[in-house]
Amino acid sequence: MRKSIIKTIVLSALLALPGIAKSQTFTGITSEQKAKNTPEGWTAVELPQMPAITSANTFNIINYGASTSAADNTKAIQKALDAVPSTGGMVVIPAGTWMFGSTDQMTSKTEVLSIKSKTVLHLCAGATLKLVEYGKAPNNKTVFIGCKNKNQSDIVIEGEGETSIIDGQGTRWWQARDNKETFNPGAMIRFEKGSRFLIRNLKIQNTPGVNITLSNSNGANNGTVHDVTIYNPSSETKTEQPSHNTDGISIWGHHMNIYNCNISTGDDNVVCDNDAQYIHVWNCDFGTGHGASIGSYTKNIKHVWFDKITMNGTTAGIRMKTGINSDGTLRGGGEEDWKFTNFTMTKVKNPLSIDCFYDKNYNSDPAVDKANARAVDGSTPVSYTHLTLPTSDLDGSTPTYNGIYLQNVKTTDVCDGNAIFFVGRPESHIKNVTLDNVKISAKKGIDIRFVDNLVFKNNSKITVSSGAIWLQKYDSSWTDECNATSTGSTVTDTKGPFTLNSKTLTDKTAGSFSNGFAISNEKGKTYDIGSGTNYIKYSANQYTIIIPDGVKITKMDIEGRNNYSDADAYIGEINGTSYDATAYAFPKDKSVKNYTVEFNSPVEHTLTFTPKVKQCILAFTLYTEATNSIAGIILDNKNKADNNVYDLSGRLVIKNASTSDLQALNKGIYIHNNRKYIAK
Repeated sequence: MRKSIIKTIVLSALLALPGIAKSQTFTGITSEQKAKNTPEGWTAVELPQMPAITSANTFNIINYGASTSAADNTKAIQKALDAVPSTGGMVVIPAGTWMFGSTDQMTSKTEVLSIKSKTVLHLCAGATLKLVEYGKAPNNKTVFIGCKNKNQSDIVIEGEGETSIIDGQGTRWWQARDNKETFNPGAMIRFEKGSRFLIRNLKIQNTPGVNITLSNSNGANNGTVHDVTIYNPSSETKTEQPSHNTDGISIWGHHMNIYNCNISTGDDNVVCDNDAQYIHVWNCDFGTGHGASIGSYTKNIKHVWFDKITMNGTTAGIRMKTGINSDGTLRGGGEEDWKFTNFTMTKVKNPLSIDCFYDKNYNSDPAVDKANARAVDGSTPVSYTHLTLPTSDLDGSTPTYNGIYLQNVKTTDVCDGNAIFFVGRPESHIKNVTLDNVKISAKKGIDIRFVDNLVFKNNSKITVSSGAIWLQKYDSSWTDECNATSTGSTVTDTKGPFTLNSKTLTDKTAGSFSNGFAISNEKGKTYDIGSGTNYIKYSANQYTIIIPDGVKITKMDIEGRNNYSDADAYIGEINGTSYDATAYAFPKDKSVKNYTVEFNSPVEHTLTFTPKVKQCILAFTLYTEATNSIAGIILDNKNKADNNVYDLSGRLVIKNASTSDLQALNKGIYIHNNRKYIAK
């Protein structure tokens, strides 16, 4: 956790005594006033208005029957909270482990520990407030700490650093979800109504569900969370029980500040949902989780700014999504003015995504979505014949994403997913997305559908290691002001030759090679190795070789054999030219064959080939103009003899030629074993 300049002065040892002999002054929140960091044009977030804290309004839970040896202290802690007068006061949790949360000790049906207005709940250094195990705590979305459906304001929950802990003992809860047991855990800390909430200087871990929820249906506002560490295992971890639906901080109201937090969890690190407005999140570290998120409830989300965010191991980086309800209605409407600035992403799978089909019902062919676009009232599909409907014509639940600005966003490595994935709706396009100095490196390219005015500017650069840089740009418009999307891969050696076999293959799924080349296919198949060979398996469908920028291919060697014994295989198409079954054949006897294809003009960017009938196992060698001379061949082999046959221009005719291959040569002069060979 980043260290805050804010210190809460509490004499923990004194307060732990059964009686407090001397008054203690609450230091207040003057430091938070200085740290507000209010964006220009916004009104400042209001902080709690608290009374002076004295011995008269300070209440230690020990004095109300709490004990570290007790199986449950819910009633005792609640008695201390209830003792706070209407004018305000502080409840102290001393050092030690304090169990709480049994259903039969709750005095309220809606929250386990109920906090009223003008209350400070203070966890001393070394204090752990621990939820009882699964089965004893309520599992019906009851709030564990906070106020449910109660209008309470001016509340502080604080600690003295990372040794002040709230522990939810979530492992058994997450197992229950995996086992499809029926339960619905509430948030560990939740305020649904009221105003002016402050959570600071503590650690929350292993929560059954959401860690902190601020507001519900815009019922609460003006919340501040800072110097809080949140930890739950990743939802994808293989080394421990994954956590599920454990959002770090969930925001449903207006005017919230989140800063100096360290959040690793199993769902969204920080997420804005319906009615989140004037939300400022800055100077935070995100570990595992689903990123800086918007949605899937996005109605009336406006004026959101994430700034100075460091991500490491986060599944999603910047993630915006609108879902669909069980009745078919959408969860959006009125989305605008979102900023994401100064992000550094490491080991982030999907850096940038907007998904207005979060219900996962979009089609691989966007034309299907276009043909079945919803009517403006959200009821029945209509024939969609024009681009975007005016905002005034849209149903109130239709997402209207407009004005998304990303600046100084970079990845430090190669992301596993898409560099960019933006999917709007045909009846309501995503509009005006600006990428300003955004540098993303990923294995997969850019997929945009129903996007108007995507702008790349100020040294933005999108680099893709496998496949084409543009995978989909359906019904979209974009402006590349800085040549951001010009390359799909890079290579340092532009001379070659370049071998595409199992030894140079670096990613079986992505089809990427150590020399900067890549191979994609239309059916998403992986690239497995042929048994006992250096060949790669290719099924009967089209493949595309992605050639790095600056490389021009003039010739291709194909070496391989059939992988089946019941039918011949052959290459039916190379670089757009069709061939019959006799041209580049691999017989069912599985004998090794070598072929050379020369191109009339250098091939750049992409080169296609299509195996026919049966699966083949192949290795390709690609040559540039600089590698086609006899001198180059002699140099590469360092005068070591080989069985290859070349013509007098240095072009490979037969690789690893047998005696029968030599006898079958057309009349002429060749180079074999680095010597002249005359075929009569």
